[in-house]
Amino acid sequence: MRDVNRRTVLRGLGAAAVGTSLATGPASAAQSSPHGRIELLGHSLLSDPAGGYAESEIRADGRYAALGSYFGTGGSFLVDLSDPANPSQVHRVPSEETVWNADVKFDARDGIYYRSIEPREQGAGGGVEVIDYGYESGSPESPEIVARIDRTSGVHNLDVHPEEPVIYLVNGTDSEGNAVGVSVYDTSDPSSPEQVAAVGPGGYNHDVTFDAERDLVHSAYIAGDQFVGWMAHDVSDPRNPEEVGRFSYADRPDYEEVGTAGFEVCHYARADPNRDLVYVGDEKGQGIPGGKHVLDIGYGSGSLEDPKHLGFTHSPNAKEQVRDEALYDWTTHNHDVVQKGDSTFLVDGAYHEGFVVYDVTDPENPVPAHQYLTIDGEGEAKGPTWTGAAPMAWGANYNAEKDVVVVSDMVTGLFTFRVHDEEAPVESLPEAVDWNGDGTVQRSEVERAVSMWANGETIPNTGVAGDNDHLDWKTVRRLLRESSGN
Repeated sequence: MRDVNRRTVLRGLGAAAVGTSLATGPASAAQSSPHGRIELLGHSLLSDPAGGYAESEIRADGRYAALGSYFGTGGSFLVDLSDPANPSQVHRVPSEETVWNADVKFDARDGIYYRSIEPREQGAGGGVEVIDYGYESGSPESPEIVARIDRTSGVHNLDVHPEEPVIYLVNGTDSEGNAVGVSVYDTSDPSSPEQVAAVGPGGYNHDVTFDAERDLVHSAYIAGDQFVGWMAHDVSDPRNPEEVGRFSYADRPDYEEVGTAGFEVCHYARADPNRDLVYVGDEKGQGIPGGKHVLDIGYGSGSLEDPKHLGFTHSPNAKEQVRDEALYDWTTHNHDVVQKGDSTFLVDGAYHEGFVVYDVTDPENPVPAHQYLTIDGEGEAKGPTWTGAAPMAWGANYNAEKDVVVVSDMVTGLFTFRVHDEEAPVESLPEAVDWNGDGTVQRSEVERAVSMWANGETIPNTGVAGDNDHLDWKTVRRLLRESSGN
């Protein structure tokens, strides 16, 4: 991951930096006025245990968010969203340092959520734990782990049926021990989950997401000899999925240059609730980064049985990732869909890009619109040392009930946002460099901007027009003269 010392970056920048223009992201000029303005509502580091935060999830009624963890003993967190501007931790259920708890999902019944378990060490064990935080024996402040699905190989991701006591897990085996892509468990008795089905080809199904509008489960097969790509299963009978569509990455081009679609390491898929589209993200952590694909499954000439590729975009600053210097920095990650009026947005926890909103209203021309670096509180955050530094956003989840987006950053915790159907702002350098939004440019903020400049990154939201798209040594010196301390 990145490891740039922002406090010393000005030293030695020297003549090599003087007069160098800031590189602009490949998609930043694709659309002159994309919509999707970000409004920050709130932020919390939560209890900030050692390790890093992972996936987030919002309960259907918008009252609570749950958060997982990666490395350390973080475990899982329940967060009160009754006031989205002031998210507050209700509980933390610690875990062992020998496992990861990457994913969390709320059950349709009030008072239950699930967390995934993956072993970090041989013999550590894995699976899924069922946490009662008010269903029977537990409460929001005093939760209890009431059951565990044991799986030696672990579970990375899962999703739940929004009405039935059924959960869908990635990978696993069928009754004869054969590898499968989706395992189905009945949790009618939360204390005793029972496997009822196992479907799909073997391989590595990285993620599953439930599509309530179509009674589908969408899978993203990231690797494997049998299949790589997107797959859909009909779950109109929730306990008996049947495959109804797939989009294979086989015989399609790899990532060869930034700005051009490649098809590798299919990582995440989520359907548009109002249009027959699926947004598929690739997570390619080395070389040319992965981006977002738009698939037509009924929007135009495509269908579930014969999906068509409509559009593609990289993240705003996408560039080649060099091992140990920018590992996973510019690849896209976990996303969700926000509908506002006639506009549709994709919200993404985009690792080193922070929180990114893409305007996907025109599915043939998806384009980054607005960006927020999730760095608030980084000075106080312990965070995982392996990520380098914030921003390192893991995922974004939208709740229409409260019209709020929750973003988890591995280092800086949980953020709440609102996305507006307005033109994304184009800011001046001083406006964009004012990271904490207090109206005053501080020296530390200028140093961060120079660090970004030295790494060939754009300053978020500065657009491509006039003097807004670059730094030069003269501008840096002016900003330093005008900046305050800290």
